[in-house]
Amino acid sequence: MDPTFKWFDDYKWIAVIRSNSSSDAEAMIKAATDGGFHLFEISMQTAQAAKLFETYSKKEGFLFGAGTVTDGEMAQRAINAGAKFIASPYLDPEVVNVAKHNDVFVIQGIMTPTEAVHAHHLGVDLIQVYPAPLLGGPAYLRALRGPFPFLKLAAAGDIPLESASDYLKYSIAVSFDKTLFDKALVRANNWAEITERAKQLTQKLETLKVSK
Repeated sequence: MDPTFKWFDDYKWIAVIRSNSSSDAEAMIKAATDGGFHLFEISMQTAQAAKLFETYSKKEGFLFGAGTVTDGEMAQRAINAGAKFIASPYLDPEVVNVAKHNDVFVIQGIMTPTEAVHAHHLGVDLIQVYPAPLLGGPAYLRALRGPFPFLKLAAAGDIPLESASDYLKYSIAVSFDKTLFDKALVRANNWAEITERAKQLTQKLETLKVSK
């Protein structure tokens, strides 16, 4: 198994960091870390994203990658800064090529069966169904897996915390953005509540692992 893929297979939950403030972004990372998260996707729209990769990419026990990567040049910048994986909300062959050229794990967003199979043929490591809830939730992932059981799927796009474990029946990993980092909580600097939400998710994951 690919070492990076193993991170997603082991830890499942991905905290998506997106903020206009780098200090808020760091506080979001700490809150999720304190709650037991190990996987972090820092959006390239985040203030000083490159600096955050330089700071956090060497942190032991955690995996930090770049999200909302919209072209090959941006992918290269993220990789140069230390991003360990590259993620886009849609399928971009140029981004895939840059990631592959640098031997970096790549996640790409899809909506349709055609896009999913195309992503597989391009060698995408994790195929992210986005926005999963609007496409039909876990039932849509199950439908995709029916004719294409070889697809390695992830789910993203405001995944409800209460139904997160349902997505894991048909996917490797699940991303959390606004549902974990509620804007009102971030504005109020209520990091304790965000940590509590993260803890509930990681505890739920441990329960699922024990029950298997």
